[in-house]
Amino acid sequence: MAERIRTRLLGAWLVQLADPLGCRLPKPWRELKSAEVEQLIAQADTHGILPALVRNFRPMAEQQPGYDRARIDAASRLRMLATHSLMLRRYADVLMTDLVGEPVAIIKGPTFARTIYPSPQLRPFSDVDLLVAPDYKAVVATTLRAHGFELCAHDFQEGRNEDKWLHRDNPALLVEVHTNMVHAPSLQGTLSLTYDDLAETGGHVEGAASQLMVAIMHAGLHQFERLRQVVDILQAARALNTADEEARFEKLVERTGARLATVAGLDLAYRLFDEPRCLDIAHVIGRTRGRTIARLLISRNVVAAMANDNRVYHTWRRQGLRELLKRGVAK
Repeated sequence: MAERIRTRLLGAWLVQLADPLGCRLPKPWRELKSAEVEQLIAQADTHGILPALVRNFRPMAEQQPGYDRARIDAASRLRMLATHSLMLRRYADVLMTDLVGEPVAIIKGPTFARTIYPSPQLRPFSDVDLLVAPDYKAVVATTLRAHGFELCAHDFQEGRNEDKWLHRDNPALLVEVHTNMVHAPSLQGTLSLTYDDLAETGGHVEGAASQLMVAIMHAGLHQFERLRQVVDILQAARALNTADEEARFEKLVERTGARLATVAGLDLAYRLFDEPRCLDIAHVIGRTRGRTIARLLISRNVVAAMANDNRVYHTWRRQGLRELLKRGVAK
């Protein structure tokens, strides 16, 4: 029982400290001991929210005594994250310079960091994701090879709309090329998000509506396995602040078949971070079949559990959400 309570406490602190705009939630029911802070650092790294946590956790930020080991560990992890992101960002910029004017967009990490986070350092990333019109895959492949990347043939799976490219001199540098964000064939009859979806609904492919749709699709397809995916939705919802982008987002929801994923993702972000903007957008999208079940399946404890030993107990919940998405109303 004590271990379960401690696990829930760490989960509550993770959410409390994950908001890039600072702590806006009531404090959890007790402070953390130094050993628990060390566990919190490791879990925050797994969830991809370590930069925000270190900035928001006052004992760390103010260098209070008793947290030296946690502070040293966090600093080491942050250096590794920043270095990796910097190397990837360099290649992302080079690739897009060569591919300017082509139907190619960088999605997720680098674009989120630049467009919806108050500081790019708050959104580290471990790869570069390109969303490409299918007819231009060969052009992208030629460009990647010219910059030292090689196709991972052993990872190729027919029908999954995804190719992985590793740099020949540094296998830590990964570029994923998607023709559709939805990889699983079992979901492709219901969900879809392609370059054309972003380009043909008006506005800019890096506009606020695009960022929110990409964040929702990414989180939903991974069944909200990392807290950072929910934070991406939170930040993208905050950035959706014009009537034109709101209208464009509604078009994207209809075009991609992502109504359930949208309502479930916004509802989860609202429940975790008490951000009214998430609830406002969800209300505009409206009620949808499966919303109540999705809410029962995915909670704060389920999301947080992916970084602790309790994750195995929630596998059935994620499988249930995937089944809901699979059975959604076809596009």
